[in-house]
Amino acid sequence: MTDHSKPKVNELSSGRASPKYSLAIWARQHRVSPELYEERRQTALRLAIEGINDGSIDSIDGISSPLSRKIQAHHGGKLFEMNRNWIETAQSWVCPCCRRNKFEIARVGSKGQILAKLVLHHDHMTDALEAAFHRVFVDSGSHKATNTGLALIERMAPAFSAYAPVLICEDCNNADAAAKKLISDIDGRIRFHSFSISQIYQFIVIGANSSHLVDEGKVFAAWALIRQAYFARMKLVHEVAKAAVLQDYWFEKYQCGIVPEPTLSNGYSNYNGLEFVSGEALFREMTSTAIKHVSNYSRWRTETQPARGKPPENFLAMIDSFPGSARMWGALPGDWRCPTCGRSKYETVSFSEGKISFHTHTPSRFSTAWNEIKHICAGCSNVVTAMKRELKGYGIDVEFAYDCISPESLRLLITARPHSPPLVDRKMAEALINNWRSGDRQN
Repeated sequence: MTDHSKPKVNELSSGRASPKYSLAIWARQHRVSPELYEERRQTALRLAIEGINDGSIDSIDGISSPLSRKIQAHHGGKLFEMNRNWIETAQSWVCPCCRRNKFEIARVGSKGQILAKLVLHHDHMTDALEAAFHRVFVDSGSHKATNTGLALIERMAPAFSAYAPVLICEDCNNADAAAKKLISDIDGRIRFHSFSISQIYQFIVIGANSSHLVDEGKVFAAWALIRQAYFARMKLVHEVAKAAVLQDYWFEKYQCGIVPEPTLSNGYSNYNGLEFVSGEALFREMTSTAIKHVSNYSRWRTETQPARGKPPENFLAMIDSFPGSARMWGALPGDWRCPTCGRSKYETVSFSEGKISFHTHTPSRFSTAWNEIKHICAGCSNVVTAMKRELKGYGIDVEFAYDCISPESLRLLITARPHSPPLVDRKMAEALINNWRSGDRQN
């Protein structure tokens, strides 16, 4: 049997090739021909259809799936009008807007067909920005072309969107269109508005195997809550468009031929076998014997971090604006104090460079010395993790960070400061590190 795992010696030593091309030669020898690749694609397609039809594959759908046969039987064997999104989603898919499953969504259309359609529901801020972009040109009468304005528009659109694109049933999308028409008849044209799925759910009347009815009163109630925000967004959109057209310095496009990130990990290579090479694995191999910069992991105990300011009176509104921080704040009683540094809940709030921060941490349940403690403040947790990082720099790998130090030792090690990182006793910290390095792990 011929061994194709390595290039032939004469190929590597001849004038036509050299060892530096051995990867390319190997790749050519193991390349799948276009014909074989297409054959495999066709086989995979045939087996996928068989799996859909016999019910062994339910992560996608089709005309003859068990679900489709059930739907046809329910509607008297009528033919489907089925779109790609329906086919490419699981048979167990549920609309995130109306909460109906596919069987409940499927209904008979105006032409006697079974409608089986899902659509991507999205905000229309890209359209709004492009329209405003053109409007500014018309209103300003500018004869100067913008080189960067359209790039700015494309990058800014997601920031103005009220929600991310989401797949929903066609009935929910149609209900959104019907609601917008109702509003436009009363409040003027709102061409670029689109309700979110939570808002649509508030005003639709849901039924199985039928299109949604729209409750007009609830439509206007939902609109009343977001009307001001919509028009405020549209004003901002217009200002951005003005800047894009009249102030052509927002975004620099690279000259043709410049590749911003020409790295292997970004898929930039001449192939020849490099498509099989992991950038991460290559980096690990190449740096295994290379000189590495050694960071100063002892700063947590040798340098004093500056004190921070007192939070503003509305700090709680700022905390509540960040879901993670709000959840942690709400989980603690008002009289909570950090069990290691003793600071009150309010005193653990950090305010630095105009930013509010509030976090708590739960010690690992595998660190038995900490089993009685449920939460500690971020300041105390940062000391523990910094200690673990320094120990790792010395080649001491502590599996669980809280095994580095006991709660009692941490209390002695630090001096708490309101709204600021704790002061660390340098001599005690050095002694703790030295104990670990000498093998005396009494912490």
